[in-house]
Amino acid sequence: MAYLKQLKKVSEEELRRFVAGKTLPVEAVRALRSPEAATPRRGSGRSEFRILEHVGKVRKVGRNYVTQCPSCAQAGHDRSGDNLAISIGEPQKYICWAGCTKEMIREALGCPIRVRQED
Repeated sequence: MAYLKQLKKVSEEELRRFVAGKTLPVEAVRALRSPEAATPRRGSGRSEFRILEHVGKVRKVGRNYVTQCPSCAQAGHDRSGDNLAISIGEPQKYICWAGCTKEMIREALGCPIRVRQED
């Protein structure tokens, strides 16, 4: 990790200038567009929900990422931005320390958990 101390932080403008005019290789574009690009759940064919793609800035605390809980924020709580813990090793595991359920969190993100219909 010593090499990280040697890296210079770049601004958003510097990053934009660096990537300006660059394009993805054709193979990468095809891979992004292919239906196999989404990770299916075991045996379901649906893509797996990835909470890290839906939350804002996270910070690392121990073995978890910590960020603002979307459900708490929607209700006007969690001003400190640390109610939601997301496992680094298994990001499908997340918990709101204020008591919001996964259903509440997903609903606040606009990605509600689908309920299976009984036949």
